[in-house]
Amino acid sequence: MDDVTTLDEAAQETFSFFKAIDWAQIFQEWFFTLILIVIMLVTRKIVYHIIDRVFDETRKDMEKREERRIITLNNVLKIAVNGGVWTIIVLNILEHFINIGSILAVAGVGTLAIAFGAQGLVEDIMSGFVIVFENHFSVGDYVIIDETHHGIVEEISMRTTSVREFDGGLFIIHNGKIDRLKNFSKGNMKAIVEVGIAYEENIAEVIQVLNELCENIYHEHEDMYRTVPVVMGVVSLDDSAVTIRITCDEDAGSRFVAENLLRQRIKEVFDEKGIEIPYNKMVVYSEKKEV
Repeated sequence: MDDVTTLDEAAQETFSFFKAIDWAQIFQEWFFTLILIVIMLVTRKIVYHIIDRVFDETRKDMEKREERRIITLNNVLKIAVNGGVWTIIVLNILEHFINIGSILAVAGVGTLAIAFGAQGLVEDIMSGFVIVFENHFSVGDYVIIDETHHGIVEEISMRTTSVREFDGGLFIIHNGKIDRLKNFSKGNMKAIVEVGIAYEENIAEVIQVLNELCENIYHEHEDMYRTVPVVMGVVSLDDSAVTIRITCDEDAGSRFVAENLLRQRIKEVFDEKGIEIPYNKMVVYSEKKEV
């Protein structure tokens, strides 16, 4: 009998507990929270669209360096917007379970203590903003960091910068640790190709062939060559070759590709025209002994 009474009392207490809950208020709060989440996600999408319109790397007549800078700004701004949206959503959900105001007050008191441990984080984030908005370097730039790490910038995030070195390794450095940086992508770089011809060749005819080649390769690859490659003429008289130099202005990201393509086409044209590119040879003389 006592057990039955105890169960009845527990059931009544449970019923009283649920009856005391204002279900209409809870439903209303969660309903408005759901609406807020939808609004924030839609807002994020709209802001993303605005960022894509303002920082559009597909616009015509845009230099490659400016295109890389726009891509970097686009990515960084989207990361910041996404972080802000989800922060607001999470805080709004937590408000249903805990007192956010008191937590923020405690956080304000503890900010000084936390700041000492987060100095590196804050420094990295602030340095990242400075790098992006002052355009120190962009994704795709050829850079040297601290005189030892050189390669192509692959990613600039809020905290770190990733550089793909020429040996294939990915070098990741905190933005706040970048002290010395050399950027080879500011302005144009000189792509230089030197080719040697035999002393027996007619220099004037070879230069004419190279000039025609430079015109053709520029019109075939205007997306790669910023200007028509220029034949500078003879730059040195070596032991077994007359060296002719060709130069053109190039973006750092396409410099090596442009040089390699030019060398390949020079070899093909020289083979077609019968122009000799000298190389080391060894001639062996043997004497026949009379029997």
